[in-house]
Amino acid sequence: MSGYPPAFEVGTGRAAPSRMGDVVAAVVLLVLGAIGIAMLAFVSLFLAMVSDGCGFASDCDFTLMGVGYFIALGGPPLVYLAAIVWTIVRLTRRRRSWWVPVVGALAALAVWGAGYGLLMASLGR
Repeated sequence: MSGYPPAFEVGTGRAAPSRMGDVVAAVVLLVLGAIGIAMLAFVSLFLAMVSDGCGFASDCDFTLMGVGYFIALGGPPLVYLAAIVWTIVRLTRRRRSWWVPVVGALAALAVWGAGYGLLMASLGR
């Protein structure tokens, strides 16, 4: 026994001690990502104006438009919320976690892009 508490011992089946830089980077990236996702959700509210181009002569699919709108509006915050939870779990288990908010933000942007693509496909142009 080394004199350190068992949680800080490194060996087979033991968690490595977290590095302060990893914790700071993870928290900063979580906060910046949350601000970015909140701004994206605000901008997504204006995607409802896509339907302005639909009139009597257009061939718009309003069901697909609604699905795309709700994916673009609600999907990114849900994906990033999962990234926040996953980051916290990794931090408590003393695993390297600075990359999880980055992957979560990129995944949230991909979900937003899929919703936006459905919105554009619903216009029938």
